[in-house]
Amino acid sequence: MGAFAAVFVLLALVELMAPRRRLLTSKSRRWLANLTIVALNPLCVALVFPILPTGLALIAAEQNWGLFNRISMPFWLEVAAGVILLDLVV
Repeated sequence: MGAFAAVFVLLALVELMAPRRRLLTSKSRRWLANLTIVALNPLCVALVFPILPTGLALIAAEQNWGLFNRISMPFWLEVAAGVILLDLVV
């Protein structure tokens, strides 16, 4: 967050001192719109990233896609192997 704030302040100062073009809207309105996007982005990411993999997992289970749908193993072994594989991937 500190890096973002530093870059934002630096670019805001550059824009105030030496604008590259004439503005068609007010700076405050444009900055408010941009900062709103910056604030909404983490919220959208926090909502989409947990939902998307869950939906894809449900589709994969329905379509019998994936390694654990192809081989027969006890449930506890599938869970353990899944956790280990996910840990290795991350």
